[in-house]
Amino acid sequence: MTFDQLIVFHRIIQSGSFKAAADSLHKTQPAISFSIKKLEKELEVDLFDRSSYRHTLTSHGKALFERSQKVMQGMIELETMSKSFQQKEEPEIGLSIDGICLRPGILKLLKSFRDQHPFTKVNMSLDALSGAERKVLAKETEIGLTSFVSDRTSLEIVPFASVTMVPVMNTELFNEREVKDQNDLLEIDQIVIGDINPKGITFGLLDNGKKWRILDNNFKREIILSGLGWGHLPRHTIEQELKDEKIVILDFEDIHPRELEINLIRLRKQHFGPVAKKLWEELISFQL
Repeated sequence: MTFDQLIVFHRIIQSGSFKAAADSLHKTQPAISFSIKKLEKELEVDLFDRSSYRHTLTSHGKALFERSQKVMQGMIELETMSKSFQQKEEPEIGLSIDGICLRPGILKLLKSFRDQHPFTKVNMSLDALSGAERKVLAKETEIGLTSFVSDRTSLEIVPFASVTMVPVMNTELFNEREVKDQNDLLEIDQIVIGDINPKGITFGLLDNGKKWRILDNNFKREIILSGLGWGHLPRHTIEQELKDEKIVILDFEDIHPRELEINLIRLRKQHFGPVAKKLWEELISFQL
């Protein structure tokens, strides 16, 4: 049994007749009949009942059809994969995204991109602060989406979007501590993301205030919403809580909402394969 014989067998069933299968496969009808007869001889069973004008599947034919569908699908996928290899498409690429700029629209784009390139695995990591830049500079990932850029010589930097970072506090904690000015925040834990970059980042930090450093943006959000401290969160992640008045926006001389620029980054001299290049181009043209 060969794959070509299975293709002929399935095409007869799908098209409804030997003649239609011959036309769609650009073969003669005798060639189609010969292929099926040879398959039947190898299997020592009849696959089609030829007693009537229109050939129908026998019980053996139905069994072969059902069992061979997965084989056919697998072979089609392998053929598609081989074309992907021939086009020099990468087996995997890396994308590092700062958690504060993760939006449903970006995830939708990535899902669509994955569907278009099923044989290239997109390894996406969520990072904070300098994490995305560090991975791009170390060639651990090809593309970064980040608010933190320190090495402008080595990187190609493309403005992507902006995120409004809002300092907020649980409403109950705000009322309990009777917060009226910036000094009232000094004895309340400011929840901040720790950065392994020695250069650090000082965005929105309150000097001389108490700080609780963590490593995860989602955990930071839950801590603040639970009333264990205050801190900056992307406005698009807390719209419902603001509407429900579960949290209060802090607006003082040094602590207030700020616009944070998000950039798309990659190494200037790094060679991109066709898939990474296409992802880069789609991200550049993406509109939030």
